[in-house]
Amino acid sequence: MLLFLLEQDPDAHAGSIKVEGSYWRLSAEDLDAYNAKRIPFTCVSYTWGKGREPSPFFANHEVSDRTISALTATIRCCPLSTRIWVDAFCVPLELPERAHTLESMGHIYSCAEQVIVVLSNASVPVLNQMKSSDRIDPSLLDVLEKEDWITRAWTYQEAVNSKKLFFTCENARHVMIDGSHFLNCLGFTLSRLDKTVDKRRRYPRLDAFEDLIADYMIAGYEERSALQVMSNMDRRTESTKERPEDHFYAMVGAIIADHASSSGITDPCEAFMILCERKGDYSFIYSAATRDSASLRRWRPVSGDLPSILPLHCWGGGQPGHEDSGSFYLDEMLVLERSALGKEGEKFVESWLASSETHAGKPRTALDQAAYIALRTIGFYGSSDCIPTTEGLFFPLTPVLPELVSLVLIATQVRWTLGAPGLVRYHDGDMDFFLPGVFFGRVDNAATCSVKVSS
Repeated sequence: MLLFLLEQDPDAHAGSIKVEGSYWRLSAEDLDAYNAKRIPFTCVSYTWGKGREPSPFFANHEVSDRTISALTATIRCCPLSTRIWVDAFCVPLELPERAHTLESMGHIYSCAEQVIVVLSNASVPVLNQMKSSDRIDPSLLDVLEKEDWITRAWTYQEAVNSKKLFFTCENARHVMIDGSHFLNCLGFTLSRLDKTVDKRRRYPRLDAFEDLIADYMIAGYEERSALQVMSNMDRRTESTKERPEDHFYAMVGAIIADHASSSGITDPCEAFMILCERKGDYSFIYSAATRDSASLRRWRPVSGDLPSILPLHCWGGGQPGHEDSGSFYLDEMLVLERSALGKEGEKFVESWLASSETHAGKPRTALDQAAYIALRTIGFYGSSDCIPTTEGLFFPLTPVLPELVSLVLIATQVRWTLGAPGLVRYHDGDMDFFLPGVFFGRVDNAATCSVKVSS
């Protein structure tokens, strides 16, 4: 694919623009060429906001009125950078080139020498304090909570795919904070909050941002599952209100970063699922989305919205699966039947609830009710009618009659601290159906198998 970059133009050719005392023009590089990763360039990460102004490069096209200021801040921080990628000028306007570029954003950011995050001027006090401290004053958390970049749809894949990440502000004047230091300061401050503070309610944006901190510090893109990306993106709404498809393009960029991507599908949600399937990760099935009605695809969500079944940080490489002789199998699954809750499963649920902040101070109730209350606090909106098994409690998205339940299928390669996502298989007439849900219990990796879900 062609990678469009703003390139410094000392000769000030026609069509170039002047920014921070230098002239810049658009140029194209072949990202598929052998030496593509050796092209030195800087990526800019910022929020568009609501203001618009005419593009200096494309007639009858508007861009964010913050683009030039973000570009200016980047040039101030990186005076030696002669090539810069910024979305407003470097993403093609016409399909299919535009879709191809948006699907490849993760690859673009991973190829860049560095990513410069340009925050609003309101965050200048935060960066100034970080220059000389390993933490920030808790009062500044309210400033960051209002910072739109924190929950911008593109933030996740731009940050976690970067080789080097730096933070600045529009008018910070050469203040540039290393990404690891920024994230460590924020994470440390959040971790030191008084235990009585409900972070999820008081700082919902920063609470979501903590997942990004974990992924940036620990996980490589190869280990980032579709469910992990979906869970993080569920709480990111900025910049997708006008263009909802950007939500899915940003998710694609978070899971595909080692090469330019092209699904050949114009539906961005379907493109995301197809690209996950090509990667061998089917964990997108653990979504609260409606299931496909086709007889061979009842395990698969329909295209549209794709919210995680539980917006909680997870780990693991994803959900493996394979086709064989026209049938599809989910691999590494723990298969359970409906039964009384066993002692080990009961002990696991009780221990998790006892150690969880989500349940601290709650009155003692029946174990299934207490587990459901904890899930609701986290963000689960499924049924309270759980299906008991020997190892734990399975909460389906919607109620299912006990006599219809066939098997409960639990993922083992993508997990939460409280358990794992899964599917309940149930009979209705002479057909099998699948319903996603949350398994709150002990997951035994030693007892896994492949399960046929279509034939």
